[in-house]
Amino acid sequence: MNKITASSKDCAVIHNKLSAFTDGEVSSDWRLKIEEHLETCPDCRHALAELRHLWLTLDDPVPVRARPGFTREVMRKVSEASRPRLFDWKDAVATLFPAPAAIAAMILFGLMMGGWMGQTLWGEGINHEAIVASAPGQAATLDALDVFAPTPRGSLAQGYFVLVSEATQVKQ
Repeated sequence: MNKITASSKDCAVIHNKLSAFTDGEVSSDWRLKIEEHLETCPDCRHALAELRHLWLTLDDPVPVRARPGFTREVMRKVSEASRPRLFDWKDAVATLFPAPAAIAAMILFGLMMGGWMGQTLWGEGINHEAIVASAPGQAATLDALDVFAPTPRGSLAQGYFVLVSEATQVKQ
């Protein structure tokens, strides 16, 4: 007596029901259909065997042992965390406003460094009037201040304004 082998569509339906079949959660009609299919399909029988092996493996618990003193350490940390602490304003401000606090710290540092460098570079031993009155010193000071001009010499903006002024002079 030869039995007809099942199609791959039947196997897909059976595969979806195998977990419920193993747990006894299918209706009696489905149980009969699955059992008939398993008699004719070696692939589905193999899938059922793998599923049962997996469940047996998962049911066998792996013993877990904590290291000595683990419970004591956890309880100590829990009790430390549950103690009331005093409110610290510095931590609250740094937590709520980290970027503004960092910016304020950088500005304060810059001001302090600028003050220190100003005192170091222009100490009391330098004759300021002699430096400013000398012609080369004055030219160097003016050249240095040109950086703060809206159109410093040699910049693209200065070149644009020169071209514009020349073009307007030609038209007039």
